[in-house]
Amino acid sequence: MDIACCHCGALHWFEERVVSRSRHELPAFSLCCDHGQVSLPMPPDPPAFLKYLFSSSDLQATEFRTHIRQYNASLAFTSLGVALDQSINAGGRAQPIIRIHGEICHHHGSLLPEDGRTPAYAQLYIYDPQYALDQRMRRNTNLRRDTMESLQQLISTSHPYAGLYKPAYQILTEYAHVPDVSIRLSLKPSRDLRRYNLPTANELAVIMPGDGSDVNAGRDIVLRLNGGGLQRINDGHPAYACLHYVLFHPHGEHGWHYNLRMNQLDRENPRRLSQTDYYAYQLQMRRGQFPIILRGGHLFQQWLVDMWASAEQNRLNYLRLHQDDIRASLYSGIVDAVHDHAEDLDFSNLGRRIILPSSFTGGPCHMQQCTQDALALAHYFRKIDIFMTVTCNPQWKEITRELLPGQTATDRPELVAWVFEMKKKAILKDVLKTGVFGRVVAHVYSIEFQKRGLPHMHLLIFLDDPYTLRSAADIDTRCLLWLC
Repeated sequence: MDIACCHCGALHWFEERVVSRSRHELPAFSLCCDHGQVSLPMPPDPPAFLKYLFSSSDLQATEFRTHIRQYNASLAFTSLGVALDQSINAGGRAQPIIRIHGEICHHHGSLLPEDGRTPAYAQLYIYDPQYALDQRMRRNTNLRRDTMESLQQLISTSHPYAGLYKPAYQILTEYAHVPDVSIRLSLKPSRDLRRYNLPTANELAVIMPGDGSDVNAGRDIVLRLNGGGLQRINDGHPAYACLHYVLFHPHGEHGWHYNLRMNQLDRENPRRLSQTDYYAYQLQMRRGQFPIILRGGHLFQQWLVDMWASAEQNRLNYLRLHQDDIRASLYSGIVDAVHDHAEDLDFSNLGRRIILPSSFTGGPCHMQQCTQDALALAHYFRKIDIFMTVTCNPQWKEITRELLPGQTATDRPELVAWVFEMKKKAILKDVLKTGVFGRVVAHVYSIEFQKRGLPHMHLLIFLDDPYTLRSAADIDTRCLLWLC
């Protein structure tokens, strides 16, 4: 990658350009900032000790990166609420893969642990540093104490939310006699949250009495002295990422939230900045910027899954709330089925009907539509001439050349996906436009991901009758010649 976007400075390959908006001497790119419509400030430089741990090749830094998810979880303020699928890593010697089942969320508990339980997560930030270190090491005996101690001190001094818990604890202790007293961490709406503004202690608002459920409870973080169970942190809260991924956000810089807007100066009311556009911006390499997230290894994998799942959940939630807009009443199959089997119907098994339109990639309607299209092509053209499988090779020079020191292809799934997408487009151009096999009348392809995380493509090609492969000589003259 040697070409910088003229708007945001992200590095690209020439093949990633948007052809319709590019000149050869000035290629244009949309993946990074959508032609300048996404404008975010450069994140603050991480502390020197974190830079060392993320980039050095000595024993301490290597051990840190090997167990980075443990270090991050032990220092995080919130817990990760998700069902991890451990079976995918059972047996074999492949790099560990992170796969989740169901919904993903972050949880925040009370400031004091329940009876009989030891403090964890944000609870440890109200205790003496030595006691907090002992508790963290008791839960993670395989980690280095000196590394944990340095990281604990770093987060306690640089992360602004670390300094909010002791004052909150003192306030709640003073008003412990008030039933259901709580404190809300709420950001001032007048602040420009596109900037990496850090929260201050005067943003603590005391709610007494009551449980904080009256106004914006779903968007704020409510602290209680004890009890109340686990609170789910809304993924639209600016602190959603920085409260859990403390090693990626040591300065507590805020992330995506619902009020972010695109950089559209020609519009009176710019449209909202989507999660996918926001995180696509963060995934780019830029000169002069330390790519701390891209160096995260296994924690980077978890971050990718977390942010993608959050964006997907918001898309599903939008569809749930806009069933009338997508004309869900036209999908009458379920209603007909219920009507036809009314006598044998068990109403205890019925839930609310939510229709996913065919525009939702991977949904039942989308998959059914793709299957029907493929079957229609096969029925019309009768037989497939070429079945081609294209497998990603982690040793492609486009991948190995861009890996940071000490990284493998597994550490950079976004890089693997971008390179494979370029290869796929080049192959389709050769087959469909250049016509290396002859004139193509139809084609179908699907992209799958192997268990080890590498993508591959299955491509079905239907050739015009004069170019049909009828003998071994036809295969030698066209297929093998192109492959060479």
